[in-house]
Amino acid sequence: MSDQPVEPAYDRLRSRARQLLLARGGIASEEQLIEALFGSLGNRRLWAPFLAQLLETDAEIVRRPDGTWALRRRPLVPSEGWPRSFVALDVETTGLRPARHRIIEIGAVRYEDGCCVERFSVLVNPHRRLPVYIVRLTGIRDEDLLTAPSFVDVAAAFRVFLGESTVIGYNVGFDLDFLNAELRRIGQGPLPNPALDVLPLARALLTANGRYDLDAICRSIGLARGTRHRALPDAEATAVLYLHLVERAEQVGYRSPSDLQPAATRRTIVVEPVARGRAVLDQRLLADTPELPGVYLMRDALGRVLYVGKARNLRQRVRSYFSQPLGYTRKMDGLLESVAEIETVVTGSELEALLLESQFVQRYKPPYNTQLRNHEAYPYVKVELGRPWPRLMLARQRDDDDAVYVGPFRSTAAARSVVELLHQLLPLRTCHRSFRDARSYGRPCLQLTLGRCIGPCTGCVTPDEYRALVDCALRYLSGETSVVVERAQQLLADAVERLDFERAARLRDLLRRSEELVFSHRLVRQTISGRPCVIVTPCPETGDRAFLLIVAGRLWARVVADPREHDAAVAARLGAAWERAQQAAPWTLDQDSLDAAVIIARWLSEHAEDPTVFFLEHPVDWLALVRNGRSLPASAFAVHAPVDDENGTTKRTRGADSERGTQCEGTPGKHRRARPSLHALRSVADPHSGGAR
Repeated sequence: MSDQPVEPAYDRLRSRARQLLLARGGIASEEQLIEALFGSLGNRRLWAPFLAQLLETDAEIVRRPDGTWALRRRPLVPSEGWPRSFVALDVETTGLRPARHRIIEIGAVRYEDGCCVERFSVLVNPHRRLPVYIVRLTGIRDEDLLTAPSFVDVAAAFRVFLGESTVIGYNVGFDLDFLNAELRRIGQGPLPNPALDVLPLARALLTANGRYDLDAICRSIGLARGTRHRALPDAEATAVLYLHLVERAEQVGYRSPSDLQPAATRRTIVVEPVARGRAVLDQRLLADTPELPGVYLMRDALGRVLYVGKARNLRQRVRSYFSQPLGYTRKMDGLLESVAEIETVVTGSELEALLLESQFVQRYKPPYNTQLRNHEAYPYVKVELGRPWPRLMLARQRDDDDAVYVGPFRSTAAARSVVELLHQLLPLRTCHRSFRDARSYGRPCLQLTLGRCIGPCTGCVTPDEYRALVDCALRYLSGETSVVVERAQQLLADAVERLDFERAARLRDLLRRSEELVFSHRLVRQTISGRPCVIVTPCPETGDRAFLLIVAGRLWARVVADPREHDAAVAARLGAAWERAQQAAPWTLDQDSLDAAVIIARWLSEHAEDPTVFFLEHPVDWLALVRNGRSLPASAFAVHAPVDDENGTTKRTRGADSERGTQCEGTPGKHRRARPSLHALRSVADPHSGGAR
């Protein structure tokens, strides 16, 4: 054996690897590096671990998510002429015709300045059997889709993920045609996002021996592919390919997609609309709009509410519609042409704006407030404790039975994820047997063979053992997540060890969505059971202060102080509202009250330390509270300005939920053009709360 140190030899190999990467534009596949460093591919599985050990210790080389190796450098950031913020997407389908076939998987990745910042992946139940060739092509089986959500259940979350980003794809027209066909089936308009097709870029910039499928193009530039014909890996590959193509385009002088237009075989970027809001909106709509924070309602010529939004500056927000391109977003297509009147309601705080906006959305159901309007459909998680072997399922309403109902929840997809996660971790039955007679026992179903059910029908499990699993699920739903999380992490680790990365990713996503939902529900329950409080806000009606009494997570009363009114009188009215709240019967969180409860819970979680929030201790000194509230300086309310609605330019806070609605007892401030809306609010207010003077 030679006495020569091994490390210098490793250094030489690393140096050769860096030279190869530099010669190939900074990136190379695992196969290319093995062949260059060790003479030939030989047994790739033998050399791959050694290559990883060799290069992972090199500070100048990094392994990319797609399995390739690259020189560590700044991310590939397109210049200003190219989309720098985009969503790359891919869909897997049951066939090639959008009108006849269905989507079975959606994958998307969001990139900001050359870096992947967010991923979206979901299987979709097409409610039909998969063709054999699709199973062979994708590896997706019918049983994988049995518990998957329908497209209608994932559409809202996917549109939120897309936002208004530019969509890129490889032959992106295929993906968009299928997505728009699915959207039409559920009564929604097509995606309005600008789109960029990577295929014409590849044809213009690369020679792939006549083949321009995604795999061939990736191989031609040294991008290694892992899983093929699955939505998320294909979307990730498309994003990486796009960044490399843009880099090549810029090197040869192309500064934007339009420079390559003659070489493209299809339209790449959706053209900008030419008409703007000023062409159809009456300038007189701005005449009485105040430069104050609040909520606005857009009405048509018949007085119907078309859209509800909120803004820091109502006049500035309404003015922005005059310069907005018509059809800028498809979901707003036709709105500006239909607006005949804009009503405004001035509010003194973000919380009031959120509650008022959501109340209006729930009451009027405006057609252009598209997301999550239907609070009546918010699901519960139902546990059938009244049955011999309880099941876990989703329910649309709370029945008068012996079951336990947890919820409701605002996201059906997230609630479905919770149920799926618990079924994967806890082998509870999913069958429809009644277990009321002997016919329900024996003849176990496939779930037992697959290990997904403990098998009460076989008599091999005791009621106590089964009930322990049910109790574990109930504890998780109530917020005690440690046991379920540990089980999920163990299953995830086992899947990774088996190299079953698809199952690991599925478990990870289920756990993340479930944890978010359980955390949100726990936050609401804690607010309901927590200490009552009074929130002091500016009062636009009187120029003084308004006192919002929050009891059991509800806005119980809004007491308005007049500058001419003594502190004792305000304190007396606030104390009287408190006494009525103490005498009222306990309330149950339901679908009608969930939105307001979530808004209040999130707002308090972010602003609990604000000087404007006074938590109540028995006995309450109402006079001192009123004096302290009225003496607060204007600077104390800086955080209370409402954020702009989702079509504004201001970033929304976590508590901002512009398209949820519920009734509350408050009567936020008015502007003289909003008198009908204010009257409607009074009809649901506590008539004794002092909310309306």
